[in-house]
Amino acid sequence: MTAPAPHGSGSGMPLSIRIIGRSSAPGAIFVLAVAAIFVVGLPLLARTVTADEVPAAAETSAVTLGTPADGTLTITPAGEWVQGTATDAYIEFTNAGAVLSIAAPQPVAATGTPEQVIAATVDNLTSDVAASWVASDPVEISTDAGDPGLCVTGTTVADVAMTCAVQHGEEVSTLTATASAQVWPSLQPSVDTILRSMTFTGPAA
Repeated sequence: MTAPAPHGSGSGMPLSIRIIGRSSAPGAIFVLAVAAIFVVGLPLLARTVTADEVPAAAETSAVTLGTPADGTLTITPAGEWVQGTATDAYIEFTNAGAVLSIAAPQPVAATGTPEQVIAATVDNLTSDVAASWVASDPVEISTDAGDPGLCVTGTTVADVAMTCAVQHGEEVSTLTATASAQVWPSLQPSVDTILRSMTFTGPAA
């Protein structure tokens, strides 16, 4: 009768032999393959699943207002602005209680030049004695398409109102944003981005 193996003799055997139960090259290869799955395959699978679970960023769609006969204006929303009322004449967005309104292009003869629009805005602000608006100096801006414009910002202790007028050829479009003084600093960058995105298409000949 064969004597039993000394206690603990298996502890000196290679891991592959102890797991498979016999000393064989195929057993060792099997163990190495399993180890490779744990070391390489599972982390790779985890990365793949994680990547699949992350939702892709939603594409921001451009919005066009106006009519081909009178000229159109295309803007690209930015930040967390939510589109509200939209007509051929204007489009409105809201965000944290703030309101952003953009008017479709109009002939300069109807709106006035950007300088005239901003001058009228300053007059309206400063004439509201009860609110005590303080108007900034006009600031020159340029859209990404190269169209020039002017902006002015009115402030009170509690509120902010920004008005911009951008000219493209013989057309002018205005952008106005009103917000509480508390949220305006966080919203202004996205308003500036939307302003720069303004792209005009002239009226049909």
